[in-house]
Amino acid sequence: MKALIPLIAITLVSAFARAEVRLKPTLASASAGTVTYQFDLYNTDTAKNLSDSDLAVDMEKKLHLIVYDPALKEFQHLHPEFDGKVWHVQANFAVDGEYWVWAQGKVKTTKKEFAAPARLTVSGGTDAWPAPPTLGDIRMGNSGTSTVQLGSDQIYAGQMVMLDIAFGRNDGSQPSLSPYLGAFAHVVAVSNDGATLEHVHPMDLGDNMGMLHATFPSAGDYRLWIQFIDGGELKVIPLAITVH
Repeated sequence: MKALIPLIAITLVSAFARAEVRLKPTLASASAGTVTYQFDLYNTDTAKNLSDSDLAVDMEKKLHLIVYDPALKEFQHLHPEFDGKVWHVQANFAVDGEYWVWAQGKVKTTKKEFAAPARLTVSGGTDAWPAPPTLGDIRMGNSGTSTVQLGSDQIYAGQMVMLDIAFGRNDGSQPSLSPYLGAFAHVVAVSNDGATLEHVHPMDLGDNMGMLHATFPSAGDYRLWIQFIDGGELKVIPLAITVH
């Protein structure tokens, strides 16, 4: 029997709900292509910048960087490093837009998690996707032969949902799942306007099944990116849900 990932119940938060740590980027715009994104993490409680020694390891990394465009089509999950002066990471942009960039981590001394946002305008690439997005309720998707299907439960704002997640393959074979960054799977959930985000780790129920525990703060459509490893390959599948 597989070991269970501890149950995690999460309430999504607005972009500026957590003020202990702020992301202070060194650039607000960039040309499409490979971009070296540099930034400081400023702790408002101590009035000091945070280095890697100030952060606890969380899901195998000191820091997670989530990047997406306003149309909620372009998505990257990156892991910056600290060079002794600033945090930095390489990101690749092909599509124009005013991207959201979130730094997520945990302060070692206080054990407080943070999600600190910034914006980055990318130009010189292909035309931006139309925004705001039209999402609807799309609970099944695939990446190659790998598939993900969410449960059909209705979701209501302010109420915790326990949503099944089934992993499979569309060729009839069984998936070969392995942990990704210390979790059964990663789910990044973003509101239709891009300003609300949470990074959640479903509970592993065994037999290629998981369960997502979350509370969505307001009604509307949300983009969900499901990240997991099947057959040694990282898969990213975009889905969508409607919260009533």
